[in-house]
Amino acid sequence: MKDLLISFHEWQSTMFSQHGGQHWFLIESLLLAAAICKWGIPITTDMMVNASAGLAGKHFGDKSRTLVINASTNNPELANMLVSIGIGRAGGIANPLGSNFANIYLMYLVAPVWLLLRWTFTGQRSKATELIQLLIKERKLVASHVFMATLIFAFASLAYWFMTGYHQFARQPEGVTLRPWNMLLTGAGVCLIGVFVFRLWDKSLQKKRPELFDDIEDGDHLECWKTFFLGSAGLIVVSMLLNTLFLTWSEVYSSNLKGLFGAAIFAGLHYFAGALVTSLPELKVALDNYEKLSSPDLNTALSSASVSNMTNLAIAIVGVVLIGVLSAFGVTFQL
Repeated sequence: MKDLLISFHEWQSTMFSQHGGQHWFLIESLLLAAAICKWGIPITTDMMVNASAGLAGKHFGDKSRTLVINASTNNPELANMLVSIGIGRAGGIANPLGSNFANIYLMYLVAPVWLLLRWTFTGQRSKATELIQLLIKERKLVASHVFMATLIFAFASLAYWFMTGYHQFARQPEGVTLRPWNMLLTGAGVCLIGVFVFRLWDKSLQKKRPELFDDIEDGDHLECWKTFFLGSAGLIVVSMLLNTLFLTWSEVYSSNLKGLFGAAIFAGLHYFAGALVTSLPELKVALDNYEKLSSPDLNTALSSASVSNMTNLAIAIVGVVLIGVLSAFGVTFQL
């Protein structure tokens, strides 16, 4: 598919050179990426999240719903990483690790500010006031979630260094290769410690304030396996399309993208662009639950970053193990 897109770009550039054909592919691919962001990922994730939450409530009890709702929104990160590993690119691990950064500013800054501005400018100032009052009332809960999400991001940053040898915000030089297995394993160990720390914190919160997990609104949660599998399959398809675009951009626009990401363009695209795109489902969950203006649903909104960040660490562990197993069978990987 990547080669087909590159050939299509070259054909357009040659046939329509006098009409700016060399720029058409950029516009077309950005429109496709926008469609994936606007409809593909949100719709398929909605199907999967609502079904998984309903099934979790049915089989494991209401306390499991907050964790499942927010963990399910990480399936885009999982799908993107697995697809990239399947095509021999270890840089896909950067997607779940980079999503930890995107989650913090999207869920704790962009989402509430967007709602406050929207309500203020649409004549719903009473709702804006209610949200501010709720945030002040639950300031300890808010601070706890922000601290935990940031701590998990710190674990992810350290794990990224062990896996790549570079800080996530540094441009990687030419010739950079995947680090040895022992360093990858150390990075996975850092992720595992982060997951353990989060679980201790989460159990403590459930014990102190069980009402936050028992009283969340049911919404449109479906107890339907068919919806869950359809949503999951659709998500895999759009993730494959997104990975194909990243690979194509890595080759077609390599000279431009190296200025931003260094030599590891594919990993850089996954860490920043891919992570932002795959954090859109978490953003939707956060917005929907902030709007409900109750403490239990506020907890669900805040968990869209903290729980998601923990799940991203677990996804990275899966990625490292897969790369290790496949490497043992002779499969080679690029960043």
